[in-house]
Amino acid sequence: MIKQKQLQNKSKDSSKLVKLKRFIIFALIFCLLSIIYNFYQGYQEKKIMESKIASLEAEIRVLDKSKKDLKEQIEHIHSEGFIERVAREELGLVKKGEILYILVEE
Repeated sequence: MIKQKQLQNKSKDSSKLVKLKRFIIFALIFCLLSIIYNFYQGYQEKKIMESKIASLEAEIRVLDKSKKDLKEQIEHIHSEGFIERVAREELGLVKKGEILYILVEE
C-alpha cells in the first residue's frame, strides 16, 4: 500500500512537473513573440521616420534654392542699373543735362 501511494505521489509530481514545463514553455514563447513584435514595430517606425527625414531634406533643398534665387533678385533690384532703368521707364526721369522727348503718335 505504501508503494502504491508513493507511485501515486510520483505520478502526481510528474504530472505537476509536466504542467509546469508546459507553462514555462508557453510563457517563454509568448515573451519571445512579444519581443519580436516590439522589434518589428520599432523597425516600421524607423522606416517611416527615415522617409519623413528624406522628404524634409528634399524640401529644405528646394527652399534653399528658392532663398538663393530671392537673394539674387534682391541684389538685382538694389543694383544701380535696375533702379535707373525703372526710374527712366516707369517714372519718366532723366539724368541732369539730358532732354526728354515724348513722341506723340497721330
